[in-house]
Amino acid sequence: MFTAISRLPDRQLEVIVLHRLCGCTHGAASGLLGTSLAAIRSDGRHATRFLGSVIPPPSTEGTAP
Repeated sequence: MFTAISRLPDRQLEVIVLHRLCGCTHGAASGLLGTSLAAIRSDGRHATRFLGSVIPPPSTEGTAP
């Protein structure tokens, strides 16, 4: 996962780290990075799509409730 995250452009990496890993809201990330809320949401959306395309979903095979 970290290898895939490291392949993101700098801005998308910053947004993913702040929002997904640190738990910042989009508004807080916008303030920290000094950019618009729309740009933060867009960067997050693009990063999420990229990561979804390169990281396989977790296997549920062999798990029992």
